[in-house]
Amino acid sequence: MFKELVHKADLGNGYYMNPILDGDYADPAVFREGENYYLTVSTGDYRPGLSIFQSRDLVNWKLICHPLRGFDKAAWAPDILKYNEKYYIYFCAAGSNWVIWSENIAFGWSEAIDLKVGQIDPGHVTDDNGNRFLFLSGNYVVPLAPDGLSVTGDMIQVLKAPEIPDEWDIEGAFPEAPNVFKKDGYYYLTYADGGTAGPATSHMIMSARAKDIYGPWELSPYNPVVHTYSRHEKWISKGHGHFVEDTEGKWWAVYHSYENGYETLGRKLLLSPVEFTSDGWFRITQRADEAAQKPCGSVIVDESTFSDDFSGKKVSGWRAWGENEEGRYSCGEKCLRINGIDKTIGEGHPLTIITGDHSYEISVHVKAEPGCEAGLVLQYNEKIFNAAGLKDGRLQIYRIGQKLAEKQIGVSECWLKMKNDEQYISFYYSLDGAEYKKMNYVINAVSQNNNAYLCFLSLRPGIFAVGEASAVFSEFRYVGLS
Repeated sequence: MFKELVHKADLGNGYYMNPILDGDYADPAVFREGENYYLTVSTGDYRPGLSIFQSRDLVNWKLICHPLRGFDKAAWAPDILKYNEKYYIYFCAAGSNWVIWSENIAFGWSEAIDLKVGQIDPGHVTDDNGNRFLFLSGNYVVPLAPDGLSVTGDMIQVLKAPEIPDEWDIEGAFPEAPNVFKKDGYYYLTYADGGTAGPATSHMIMSARAKDIYGPWELSPYNPVVHTYSRHEKWISKGHGHFVEDTEGKWWAVYHSYENGYETLGRKLLLSPVEFTSDGWFRITQRADEAAQKPCGSVIVDESTFSDDFSGKKVSGWRAWGENEEGRYSCGEKCLRINGIDKTIGEGHPLTIITGDHSYEISVHVKAEPGCEAGLVLQYNEKIFNAAGLKDGRLQIYRIGQKLAEKQIGVSECWLKMKNDEQYISFYYSLDGAEYKKMNYVINAVSQNNNAYLCFLSLRPGIFAVGEASAVFSEFRYVGLS
């Protein structure tokens, strides 16, 4: 059965090096329950929706579930918490904000409830009397019902974001991603601004504090508390953070960032220590590319792997672009059958995985029935993808969604391999699984990222089957090369 590989950032001897989740894990939200930390991130148009990870040390994370099922909209910027013995995730989708809840964090999540309130990036907070509120982009706040499943009043803007200096190259003024926590009598509000991508110096985290949720809010003298100041830094467009206290009373910030030169891999997750000052403010003083003292806590051992022998009874761990029609997939006798669909490769809901490796290889054995095209894909979205597909004895290569070349190989089954060598993509085929022949049409994929195609996505490797018939896959293997 396929399981997700989580990046091991632990260097041993109590130190870690970023990233803590290596790959496209954007818009993090985190909270602690006892000795366990729980984290969720955006999943956008991939199904199943949302992801919940567990950790004991904020560094090593294990995927425990996808709580959003049967939801046909892209899910972004979630917040996760526990309140009154129930778990909640608030998120934005389709121009509104939504909530799901459960009495167990690993299963049993409710269907999504539309709160019918605008803005984006919901952040939950309670006051000292247990009243519940939702902060939203633009630093608006709206009251919630006691059960947290509906709004009970109008949105009010409690803090107007200050103008960003013209000397800073930003994508635009977009105050969003509010996160509120309370410490020593103050509510601390952090929010992102400057845009999520574009210039390397765009994104940031700003901070303010107040004694009351409705203000007045005072801006931090240390703003921005997180920011990329130079386009030459290793981690760029840093922002959209969540703050959490560990078991020893130390505070940490979890936030996302692009790795400079590897924007195709999406926004990776970083962890930085938070230092509170004598005047009651806080700063983040350590560079994200320096080894840092790890939070205390035991490591949750994760022995999962990207490779899949399809020995499980159902598809598990893969993510499908767009709707996940579960009836299309069936496992048995160490193989996966995918029923074709009358759509293009990109629109045909490829099954993909998330990786943050600079270089890697994937390979698979594929048997395509007549009329079905099946193979390997490196997908950005439904229009932008690279692929090698086998159809009616022909091997076809695609670049940026367009057919680049084809070759008659005269068979209905073979092994296919794709190599990503620091964003240079090449495809291979083999008739015996041992000796591979290169299809020498190498694709430079460096530009296939949000700055060219928007949507805040990443290039994800995987498998696909489209057309009027079915394909059978076996022996899927992932090998990281860096």
